[in-house]
This record gives sequence, C-alpha cells and structure tokens, in this order.
Amino acid sequence: MLALPIKEASDGHKAGGQEVGKSLNRPKIAITTATDRGYLPAACCQLLSTARHLPAPDAAELFLVCCDVSAADIAEAERFFARRDVSARVLAREDVADAIRPVNRRWPRAAYLRLYFDTLFDRSYDRLIYFDADTRVCAPLAPLLEAPLYGAPVGAVHDFIYYVTGNIRRRRRDLFLAPDAPYLQSGVMVFDWPQTLDSGGLAAARAFLERHPDRCQEAPDQDALNAAFAGRWTPLDPRWNLHELYLMFGGALTPYIQHYTSTKPWSRRRPAAWREAAAWYRRELADTAWSDFIEPQSPLDAARARLFFLNFRYAPRLHDLAAKHTPFVLDWMGLPRTRDENVALPWAPRSRKDVEDMTHALIEEAARTRPPLTPPEAVLASPP
Repeated sequence: MLALPIKEASDGHKAGGQEVGKSLNRPKIAITTATDRGYLPAACCQLLSTARHLPAPDAAELFLVCCDVSAADIAEAERFFARRDVSARVLAREDVADAIRPVNRRWPRAAYLRLYFDTLFDRSYDRLIYFDADTRVCAPLAPLLEAPLYGAPVGAVHDFIYYVTGNIRRRRRDLFLAPDAPYLQSGVMVFDWPQTLDSGGLAAARAFLERHPDRCQEAPDQDALNAAFAGRWTPLDPRWNLHELYLMFGGALTPYIQHYTSTKPWSRRRPAAWREAAAWYRRELADTAWSDFIEPQSPLDAARARLFFLNFRYAPRLHDLAAKHTPFVLDWMGLPRTRDENVALPWAPRSRKDVEDMTHALIEEAARTRPPLTPPEAVLASPP
C-alpha cells in the first residue's frame, strides 16, 4: 500500500494513529489542504469552510497536511476542529518534509507538500480534492465532489491571469509546453486518485522540479504540475477557484471558492474588498491562540493598499501611453520602451472586459457547451 504510518513529531506528539485511508469506513473522497506554521490558522479556517459546505458530514474525510509545525501547533489545530465539531485529521510526516528540496527561498517547504500526496494517501480513495490554505469555500461542495473529469486524472481551473496578460507565452516556453497549451491553477485540484497513482504524475512533477529548477522559479509546484500533467487535465468551472485578479476587479460572478492569491485578508495590506473576509477570519479565530492572526489595519495601511492596487492597475497603461507618445520620458527614467517576454509582463489585464470575457468562456468550456479553447487566449478580441 502507498499509505505509510503517520510518523511521530520530533517532540513526541503523535499526529494521528492509523494509516491514512485504512479506516473501517474506507471513505471514498479525501479533501485536504497543506500548510506550515505561518499559514496554519488560515488552513484550519479553510477546512472549517469546507466542512460547513459538505452535503453531509461523512461526504468526505478531511485532512490537514503539515510540515514545519510543533506539537503545540498540532494540538491547537486539533482543539480548533474539536470545538467546531469538524472531523479533520492532522498529518505531520517528517520523512515527507525532509524529502522536499525548495528551488528558491520565496516558497517554503509547505508549498511542495501536494506533490507528495502519493506517499500519504492510498488507492482506497476514489477521489482526492486539494485546496490551498488561502482559499475559502463559499458555496455547496456537492457539484465539485461529483465534477466529471472525462477520463483525465486531474481537474483544475485555468490560471487565466496568464492568458489575459500575455505571460502564458513565457510559461509555455519555460515548461516545454505546446504553443497552444492551457495552464492550470494548482490552488484547487480534483484528482481521480487511482488514476493519478497509476499515472505517476506526482512523481513526474517532482522529477521535473529536480531536473529543471531554473524553469520553475515563478510558482514551483504549479509549474511542475503543469509540466507533468500537460494534456491530461480537464478544466473546471472557474468559479471553483476565482482568484484575486477576478475578485479585485469587481467581477460580476459569485465565487464558489475565493482564492486570496496575493494580498491576504489577514494582512495589513488587505484591500477594502477583503473587509468581510477579514471579519470572518477574525470571528472564527477569536477563541484560539491565533486571535491576533488578523493584523490590525490603520487608515494609512488602507490608503497604501489602495495606492498599491491603483499602481498595479494603471502603471502598465501609463507605460504604454508613454511608449507610444513620449518615449523619451521612458528613456529618461531608464525604462524600456518595449516589453521583453523573457521576463514577466505586467500582471494587470488591459480591461475588465477581457477578464469577464475569459471567465465566461471558461465556464462554457467546463460545461462543454463550447469546444475546448485552443489556445485559451484566442477568446479575447486581441490577445495580449
């Protein structure tokens, strides 16, 4: 069996008792998130939001996979779940953590944990669903639990920020993808688990990271998963992973899962759009050792957050206007007149319309009311 006994933490606290997937009920679905100590409060809240949106308490077995946490951290997480009547198991495997070799300092070991799920979960599960710790479930999960994968081992949402900004061309080159290949967002993933194990996809992702660390600097685990599962994943409705780009631009769709990919609701840099989310996290963590996890935000902090967004939104436009009409200004500032696609292009989309057009096209593709988008950016009137 692929599942191994859960190892005791170094200070003697046991993170679980029996092999994962070996309970008497042999649950069909596992739902998991992954974290280290830094995101532990958010990860616990993530599983709380998951539990509250399951069609039934026993519809799935919940797991919190950890590394770089202490026995006290694990105990606090277990108290969090117990007080809220959430049945979730905490897994802290030292051998898995020790096997991780980060490719840069930006991403901690916890970011790679999902690439090792094949060493944690056996084939008694029909489906394994993964959520990033900085996601929050906001809608009933029954449709996601049953989402058709059409024979693919993996279902995921397109990371469409790459399409609406033109950065997809660079990712395709770096990861040896086809010129029209889609690119998945790894924050929400649905695995046909036996097929994933049989395909060796996660081992292939780890091997890609080991062979090409220089090509996976931007989002290492996500890049590796795209390389390993190229041509073998099916698109899900983007509302199952509406990340910050869409939410910050005031998109019209109601997200099923919110994904705070950059600025977090618990950060003092949070935008005004995260006010309700910050209040939710604060309320759920009020009776825990993490009650101060939500940083206080002063009026100056709020103003800086607003200025950050305005710069993100409009600086690329101002650059393009200057390049067209007053290029000498860019020369004087030491800025290039044209953009080099070998480095990241501006991440801000050109317009809200591009964002909405892309999102609605991806919904139709997931519903199979339109053919697969090849390439996905072709739906835009004039791709970046």
